[in-house]
Amino acid sequence: MSGELSSVCSKAIGDAKDDLNHLSSEIWKNPELAFQETHAHNVLTDFLENKGFKVERNYIKKTGFRATYGSGDGEGVHVCVMCEYDALPSLGHAAGRNLSSEASVAAALGIQAAIKQQQKLGKVTVLGTPATEGGGGKLDMINEGCFDGIDFAMLAQPLNENIAAPVTLNILRVRVNYSGKAAHASTQPWEGKNALDAAVACYSNVALMRQQIKPTWKINGIITNGGLKPNIIPEETEMLFYLRAPEQTDLMFLQQRATACFVAAAKATGCEVNFEFLDKPYHNVVHNSVLANLYKKHAEALGLQFSTDEEVLQCSTGSTDIGNVSHVVPCVYPAFDIKTQAPIHTQAFTEASSAPEAQQPVLQCAQAMAMTALEVMQQSTLMSDIKNEFETIDALHTPVIAGTNPFP
Repeated sequence: MSGELSSVCSKAIGDAKDDLNHLSSEIWKNPELAFQETHAHNVLTDFLENKGFKVERNYIKKTGFRATYGSGDGEGVHVCVMCEYDALPSLGHAAGRNLSSEASVAAALGIQAAIKQQQKLGKVTVLGTPATEGGGGKLDMINEGCFDGIDFAMLAQPLNENIAAPVTLNILRVRVNYSGKAAHASTQPWEGKNALDAAVACYSNVALMRQQIKPTWKINGIITNGGLKPNIIPEETEMLFYLRAPEQTDLMFLQQRATACFVAAAKATGCEVNFEFLDKPYHNVVHNSVLANLYKKHAEALGLQFSTDEEVLQCSTGSTDIGNVSHVVPCVYPAFDIKTQAPIHTQAFTEASSAPEAQQPVLQCAQAMAMTALEVMQQSTLMSDIKNEFETIDALHTPVIAGTNPFP
């Protein structure tokens, strides 16, 4: 790999570090929920446009965007770096997506600087993907053909470990409704059918089922509507469950087990049950090992130390719609340590995602992503290896149309 281009790439990221930190802070200080990320959309697109990218705002979704730089004539490699920027209810950026966006934009600046030196390297696209937290913005973009013509895609997630290819799980969401009959809870309770009892029985059934499922399978749920007043027997209740498993076949089996729990609670309480498995299931991330190994090599050269603990390496980091992207184009989705022991989706992680200590690792991660892309763009054999691995692995997976529910 050209040392001159590497230096140009690193310098571009280093020169922009204060602006990048400000960009991340703006997103962090203004947390926005899925498909409502107006401020994040605006600051990101303004930033990229000012840096010379051709920007398409409100792309596919109101808070989506696409920013490109480089040749559009098909010469060279077309690399995509994705941005995520939605927050969590009440917690703000407890998944650190302000840092994820910062890393992607920084990597894009490094790649852009190299392309300025050698146009034949190809093209870089920054794709703003809203609503990772359940809304599946990337699935909408897949269905609209946004990844057509892209050779590979990258995104990084803040965590408390450095992992080149973290494990993620397939996820299926289901909404469960119980319908009973209202009655006065103290004067004529025998006239009612208690939908809250059905919800509680359902929750208990699921909790008991967890004892006999594999440790890699997960099912979590909440009661989103438990009734109106204590002296009225609840007529309607609603629950929301997330089902997760490493493989789609496992998830289908877990779906069957969960369905039995839902139905049994209705029978036991005399209520009616209606359940809907929601569209936009997320699939597990299929990391491209060529890209993951390149990223790890460059990250280690920059001083990042990767976990060797097998328990850490095999532990799931959750579910994400980049999993669906990884079934469409080759992907790498590394995790980088932001110098905190706080677990994600906690208030402590929210605070850590804005701390000064996170800035060095996020820029190191960005530089490693840029160097990974740059090495592939300069060596055609690497791109061939990436595509060959993707085609081989993809042949082993059942094709799924993004944005639809493949489960019966």
